[in-house]
Amino acid sequence: MAFVSFLHHGNIAAPSTARGPNRLVRLVRDHCGVGLRRMPVLLASLAFGLSAAAHPFESAELRKPRASFFDVAERMRLVRAPADAHLRASLPKHADCTTEAPLEPPAGAMEIPPRYASGNHGPINPQYEATVKLYRDFENISARLANQYVAHGDARSATCLLDHLERWAKADALTGYTVSTEKGASNQAWYQAEWSASAAALALSQVLPEPGLDPDRVNRVIQWLQRVSRQQISYPGGDNTCCNNHAYWRGLHATMIGVLANDSELFRWGLGRYALAIGQLAPNGSWPLEMARHEQSLHYQNYALLPLVMIAEIAAQQGIDLYAFKVDGRDLHSAIAFLGKALSDYKEKQATGAEKLDLRAFAPGRGDQAWAEFYRARFGKDPLGLLSKPIFNARTGGSATLLAYRAGTASAGK
Repeated sequence: MAFVSFLHHGNIAAPSTARGPNRLVRLVRDHCGVGLRRMPVLLASLAFGLSAAAHPFESAELRKPRASFFDVAERMRLVRAPADAHLRASLPKHADCTTEAPLEPPAGAMEIPPRYASGNHGPINPQYEATVKLYRDFENISARLANQYVAHGDARSATCLLDHLERWAKADALTGYTVSTEKGASNQAWYQAEWSASAAALALSQVLPEPGLDPDRVNRVIQWLQRVSRQQISYPGGDNTCCNNHAYWRGLHATMIGVLANDSELFRWGLGRYALAIGQLAPNGSWPLEMARHEQSLHYQNYALLPLVMIAEIAAQQGIDLYAFKVDGRDLHSAIAFLGKALSDYKEKQATGAEKLDLRAFAPGRGDQAWAEFYRARFGKDPLGLLSKPIFNARTGGSATLLAYRAGTASAGK
C-alpha cells in the first residue's frame, strides 16, 4: 500500500487495514512487556530498525535539515516591536546571559525515584521533586536562552545556549540510566531523558540561524542529542509506556533531532509515534491509556497533546500535514474535541458528586496549554478557551505565545 503520495497534500486518510497504522499499533504492542532487565545501547540499532518501519511515513523525506518547528526568521521580524499587547506581554526581558553561573551536568548515574508514591496516579512521591530540579533547570535555561534570541536577536543568547548544551554534551548527560522490568523498579530517569532531550532539541533549533555560532561545536551538540535520542528510543516500553504519552514524547525528540542531525530514519521514527497515537484513539476521541489514570485522566489526555502538536508543527516545516492524517476517520482534532467536551461535561456534573478530577493543567496561563497556542495560530481558534495569558513550557520550546501567537487570527482567550 503506497502512502507516500499522500504525504504532501491536505487530505491524508489511511485505510484501516493491517498495512496502515493499525499494523504499527500491533507491532509496538508486540514489543510491550518484553522480559529484558535492560536494553544496552548496543542494541539500539536493532530495536530502532524494528520499530521504524511499517507506518505511513516510513518514506517521508527531510526537505529542510536543521529547520526549526517554526519559521525563525519570519518570527523574529514579527516580534521585533509588536503592536499587539498579548504578544508584547510574552516577550522575555533582555538579559545578559554571560553573567549567569553555569548549570553543571549531573555526576554519576541518573537515578530518579518514581513520580507517584504508588502506581501511575495519586499522591506525588515526596522525593521526586527535589531529584528532578536539576533537569527542570536544564530545560528552563535552554528554552529561555532560545527565546531570548528569537525575541531580541541577541547573538550572545545563542552562544550562551550553545555553551549550556555543550557542557552537558561533554558529560554525555541524559544517557547514564538503566531500564528495568523488575517489580518496583523506577524507570523515571528514562522518562526524564525524553523530556529533557525534547527541550534541548527544540531550543537549539531556534538559534541555529545565528551565523556567529561555531559549526564544529554545533555539530558536537547535535551528535550528542542524536545519541541521547537513539538510546532513549531503543527500549520499547512496557504495557503502558509502549503506547501512551511517553511514546509520543519519544516521538517528539526523535522528530526534532532527526531534523537537526539530518537523520531521516530518526525523523521517520518520530512520525511513526504520531501515527501510533492517532491509531490509538477510541471512537469518541479519547486515548484509553490516558483515560485510565483516574483523577488524572483529563490531565493526561491534555498532556498527550503537547508532544503530538509539536511533532505536527515540525512536520509542517518539512511539508507534511499531520493534522490531516486520519485513522478510521479520527485525527488529532478528534482528541482535542473530546477533551473540550469532557471538560465542559465534567464542570456541569461537579455539583452532582462526580468523581473529582485534577484540573490544575487547565488554569489559564498554565504551560500545559502550550499546544493550544500553536493550534490557535494554525486554525484560528482557542480550542479550550484558556489562552488569556502568555504560555511558557520549556519542553515544547519555551514561550508558545512568543513563538506562535498571531494577532488577528483569534483574539486572546477566544
